Amino acid sequence: MIDLKDKRILITGVSSAIGSAIAEEILKANGSVVGTCRNENAITLENLKKHPSFTLVNWSVSDPCDFIEKIDHIDGWVHCIGTINPQPIKYLKESGNEDLFDVNYFSATHLASKLLKQNGINKNASLVFISSVSSHHPYRGGATYAASKAALESFAKALALEVSHLKIRVNTVSCALVNTPIYQASAAIYSEAERKAVEAKYPLGIGEPVDVASACVFLLSDAARWITGSNLRLDGGLMLNV
Repeated sequence: MIDLKDKRILITGVSSAIGSAIAEEILKANGSVVGTCRNENAITLENLKKHPSFTLVNWSVSDPCDFIEKIDHIDGWVHCIGTINPQPIKYLKESGNEDLFDVNYFSATHLASKLLKQNGINKNASLVFISSVSSHHPYRGGATYAASKAALESFAKALALEVSHLKIRVNTVSCALVNTPIYQASAAIYSEAERKAVEAKYPLGIGEPVDVASACVFLLSDAARWITGSNLRLDGGLMLNV
């Protein structure tokens, strides 16, 4: 069993379905969590807020990153913040592109820079950025989203090089469809036959938040001490026939 005892992990976007699942798995592994969110009253946080090793910080990507000055040095960071705004390229608007990149890409780069300037990351720490299979397999209407995730993956590799002398590891996790409220809302507009057709493309079925969480906990742990600059694809077999 993976043990994260004495490890303090920052989770940005902890109120999301995936973020809260990651927090739960870290706490089960005896780690402590500092989680950021925009909505402190999110239902996903109810049980987490009762745990003595969980600390909640109100922070939005539009806010300065000053909150890190108020927390102790971290041994890991999982960046779960992201947004989707499907649009055909023909109808892309400049402001929409900027907003999406602010959330999916610049939120990570700005916070990483601030953490390094503050010497807020301990040696031998592990950083994990949540990406998407869309970065390598884009879809119609998803050009900007796919580009933002591809940029995030390239950034993670460059960061891995720059912090390797501190034995800090940096990896990304690329997810296909995961059963979150966002997926459920989008699936609701399709017929049962259409939903089954989508799910049939996944030999192991649609993913659950805990599937992503388990992968992240592994990468955060010392069991992954020789892994950096890598991208772990979680797709339930979706890409086997691509």
